[in-house]
Amino acid sequence: MRTLFERSVLAGIGVLSMTHEKAQKIVDELIRRGEVQKDEAKDWVERLVQRGDEERQSLRKLIHDEVKSSLDELGLVTKEDLQDLESKIETLSKQEKA
Repeated sequence: MRTLFERSVLAGIGVLSMTHEKAQKIVDELIRRGEVQKDEAKDWVERLVQRGDEERQSLRKLIHDEVKSSLDELGLVTKEDLQDLESKIETLSKQEKA
């Protein structure tokens, strides 16, 4: 039951934008309503902030992976490809001069 309640709270408050101050305000309100005990408040705040951090990291990874996948599908030249090509050109240029 508590997990369901936590999920509802997290969904309702926008976990991705969770800051310590926001989490504290939410927990303070839950304490005021009697839905969270005062001695649990610090733990709740820490868990909310940690969950927000985890969700942000997960979203960043998902976006990074999707962008990389899209770029790979398009066959676009990467920065590394250009650096390799530049290095080969420099090597050939040096060999030609020698």
